[in-house]
Amino acid sequence: MKDTFGEKFKIYYDGDPEAIPTFNLPCLIVTQTTSEVTESAMNEDDVTDEITVKVVLNKRDDFSGDKVDPLNLTDKKIRDLVMMRDVKTRQYDDRTVVGAIRKYGVDGARQDEGVDGVAPSLRIEFGINPRPAADADYADLTSEGHVTFSIQYSLDTD
Repeated sequence: MKDTFGEKFKIYYDGDPEAIPTFNLPCLIVTQTTSEVTESAMNEDDVTDEITVKVVLNKRDDFSGDKVDPLNLTDKKIRDLVMMRDVKTRQYDDRTVVGAIRKYGVDGARQDEGVDGVAPSLRIEFGINPRPAADADYADLTSEGHVTFSIQYSLDTD
């Protein structure tokens, strides 16, 4: 995701910190939510990991100032970051979460990495997420886009 977005996000979290300081927004969070391991033939385990990528913006940014653009609220910004498509080709923009996942699945997941499949399906959710705020320096209301997908691979058990 860092290769895709660079400095677009102030911080990239490996795991959800729950309480996020406002100075770290916008941010991107990657979490592994599940791992399913199935015994396979020939001393191997087949593994399916479920990963969620969260795009997190401060919802309060919509309320500050007197020049709020009703057509460019945080919800729209998140949809664009998650799955904006090129208007001519109708393909996902490479600078989106879905575009990056699809690009990795096609170009980046090499057999020498042991990855058999990336994101055969995606689940995308949008919404407002109340977060615990330790004090006024923490975001208590975020607008988020979550993209959940799986990665499939095999591991030797010898």
